[in-house]
Amino acid sequence: MTIAVLGTGLAGLACAAVLREAGKDVVLFDKSRGYGGRVASRRRDSFAFDHGLPAFDPITTGMPPALTSLPQWSDYGRVAAPRMNALPRSLGESFESRMNTRITAIDAGTLDLTDEAGALHTGFSRIVVAIPAPQAQALLATHGEAFAPLDEATYSPCWTLMLGGTGEQTSIPNRIEPPDGPLALLIRDDAKPDHPAPSPCWVAHARKDWSITNLERDAGNVAQDLGAAFASLTGIDPSAAPYRAAHRWRFCRPERVVRHPFLLSDDTRIGACGDWCGADRNGGDALAAWRSGEALARIML
Repeated sequence: MTIAVLGTGLAGLACAAVLREAGKDVVLFDKSRGYGGRVASRRRDSFAFDHGLPAFDPITTGMPPALTSLPQWSDYGRVAAPRMNALPRSLGESFESRMNTRITAIDAGTLDLTDEAGALHTGFSRIVVAIPAPQAQALLATHGEAFAPLDEATYSPCWTLMLGGTGEQTSIPNRIEPPDGPLALLIRDDAKPDHPAPSPCWVAHARKDWSITNLERDAGNVAQDLGAAFASLTGIDPSAAPYRAAHRWRFCRPERVVRHPFLLSDDTRIGACGDWCGADRNGGDALAAWRSGEALARIML
């Protein structure tokens, strides 16, 4: 029988890889059209942006083999090239995948899956739920006390600004961490190793408190306000950029995590993993997700 993995972020992909290596058949599901979760990139015309995770945090030991060959970006960690989503795409495309498919229900008896269009997906012996904790909680609320700790996990959001074609400004650092103001981090993405672009591409990440306050605002208005903050820090006029957009990450950074490396139903047929799992945060949330997925896969074998 086949194992279904819901979610193609790092936890889901790491879990799927271990399962397949052990000889299991795996089918991936994701509500989005692309692999990676927050390891995301956006391409518009000649511009490209890593508008999710900027890099994999640097660590001295315990780096998964899939990450050790990635280019080193100064002291900031490793990056996939030519964009961050190249890594999850290379891992995910080798599996049978049902993308643009949001699963809304799991039958506790048959393990049949129902998607939001009402279609049924059958033939699974086990289910892995590798999505943000609030979404997993909604899916697993009726599947026993084993998943009660999902209520403990919380996230903070983040708005990101993307600016493409701002013009060359050699006097501006390629990475800026302002001490205050709406923006917490500015990165010139085309300055990362092996990230070619014909003109500068900037990604700016808003602070947690600003993102919370402005969470439900229109993306166009957010882009305008963050663009003004970007201009005050760099002297670059964002209105002249050919491409400008904002993206909201509702579940960006785990704030309170479940200390277990994964959650597992009493009959071991349904498991949950993700960046919201695990007390070991060495290497940041991304590597915590990876470790969580691998740990769940090993217990399910």
